[in-house]
Order: sequence, then structure tokens, then C-alpha cells
Amino acid sequence: MNLPTYEKDHYELDNGEDIHRQYPDSFWIPEKEVRESLAPGNIVKLIFRMEETKGSNDVSVERMWVETTKIHQGFYEGVLDNDPAGSDCVECGQTVYFKACHVIDIYEEKYT
Repeated sequence: MNLPTYEKDHYELDNGEDIHRQYPDSFWIPEKEVRESLAPGNIVKLIFRMEETKGSNDVSVERMWVETTKIHQGFYEGVLDNDPAGSDCVECGQTVYFKACHVIDIYEEKYT
């Protein structure tokens, strides 16, 4: 189980913590403790940076929802909940591995 890489998987995930550090007043993310305590069934938003088509130099960046399915040591496993509009390199239902640093939002009624 590895995080996706642009070279191997044709997409990668942006680090939400890094973006928040750069733009703290305009790029909000959930508290670290919340992002580090996800459970199966939690739906999280991640930023996907993808080739528009496999082998293309054109890049599509989209925020998409992933349903968390399993918790591993230091990683989460989930399933992509929608198809991207600008890439054919990932698809709904695909398994995605991610860390708490990649989570930029959580779809819940205030973390219930």
C-alpha cells in the first residue's frame, strides 16, 4: 500500500497542510486531531492532481470526495465517490490511499 504518485498512478494528492500554511487566512482545513481520527464511513475531500489523459503533459486539478473504508498504520484507505471532470486517470469507485495531511474537508454534520 503506497500513496499515489504521478509517475506510477498518473495522479497524486496535494498536501492540504502545506497549502493551509501558505494561505492560513483563506485556505481552511479541519483540525489535525479530527483529520487524524477518521473512521470508516467518513467522507473526506482531497485535492487530486492528475494527467488529463494517461501520458499527457496536461494537468487537471480537482477537489473530490473519498469515502474512508479502512484505517492502516499511518494511512487511510478509501473509495473515490465521483468521476473527475477533467481527467480519465481516476474513476468513481477506485481505491485511494491518503494521509491526514491530504484531507481538506470532511463531509459530516459537524463531525458527528
